Amino acid sequence: MIMAGVWQDTIGKSENFQAMMADMTPPDHTPACGPVSHNALPGIDIHCLRPEEADGVALLMHEVYRDTYPKKYVYDPEQIRKKNAMGEIVPVVATSSEGRVLGYGAMNPVNAYPETGLLGSLAVLPVFRSHGLGGLILRHLLSCSEGRGFQSLTGGAFTVHPYSQMALQRLGFHTSAILLGSQPQEISFQGISGKLGQRESMAFLTKVISHEEYGLQYLPSNHHRIIQEITTELGLRIIPGSGERFGHESTVTEHSINKETGAGIVLIQRVGPDHRVILAGIVRQLRTKGAKSIRLHLSLSDQGSPALASAAEEMGFIFSGILPTKDGIILLLQNLHGVPIDYEQIHMGNPFGERLLSYIRSQNPIEETDSRQMIQNN
Repeated sequence: MIMAGVWQDTIGKSENFQAMMADMTPPDHTPACGPVSHNALPGIDIHCLRPEEADGVALLMHEVYRDTYPKKYVYDPEQIRKKNAMGEIVPVVATSSEGRVLGYGAMNPVNAYPETGLLGSLAVLPVFRSHGLGGLILRHLLSCSEGRGFQSLTGGAFTVHPYSQMALQRLGFHTSAILLGSQPQEISFQGISGKLGQRESMAFLTKVISHEEYGLQYLPSNHHRIIQEITTELGLRIIPGSGERFGHESTVTEHSINKETGAGIVLIQRVGPDHRVILAGIVRQLRTKGAKSIRLHLSLSDQGSPALASAAEEMGFIFSGILPTKDGIILLLQNLHGVPIDYEQIHMGNPFGERLLSYIRSQNPIEETDSRQMIQNN
């Protein structure tokens, strides 16, 4: 879910905030994955996107975000229709009796982990933010996930306010990761906030559907406790492995950079004895290409993962959370490369989210006062 605003000292008091809270509180019913309506929303139909409605989605996204939303395809009706037809996204819309698109949300497989579904791109016209429409769209997306082979679902939520996180939690999701400064500061939220004070952070809340137990997982000793806490929140059971070993074969990786968000991503597919040199080279490449931050995905099923995690932290990576996948737990580490973070501008929607943020904050080598000074200078 991607919907946020800067509330500063007016949290819970402004009319916009009350409207947001009401919108993210869905009616108490779970729809089937077909057109539905609700007594509280007369004349509004919620259904999977029809090709002719793609133009309305593009107009909606522009009205809510102007041209600042990172996923640029949402502004192009032809791309929306193409992605829908090819099954790359499962889009859901709320429409009026006249056919106008009032709300939108989408689901797609997470890149590299097709058994994990990602919920996001939620947008609702400002005048309908006090009617529970956003929550009902989310419920509809959940019902659409059934039968698609997803073993878990995860939703991304901006953290400049906590309400989208709270909506996901009401649907059985739990905080599993926080990516600091991973989204552009230029994102605009019409009718919700003014200019953001820093690069925006994302919280990821996850719901495990069918995989409740993993075999041996090799947890870095310094993060063993927090990983166990997250898996307990998610209802997962793991068997911690011991020892750090890797074979003689070279480290295998994939890496890329998202030019829309400025985020680099490194996937570790196998840890070898050359892991330190390989990772250092990739970090240099991504920095040269302009990466603002770098996210590292490391499978804890690999017995060499603790050694690579230790090497990454020596290079400035910090703990960000985990992502459960079909084959095991993915450890997420992040390198901010000096991106300033004012934690007072990050709002979590539940006590465990606050606990996780506090833990991540304790790992960040940039002092709080230094971050605030850098933000002020910008």
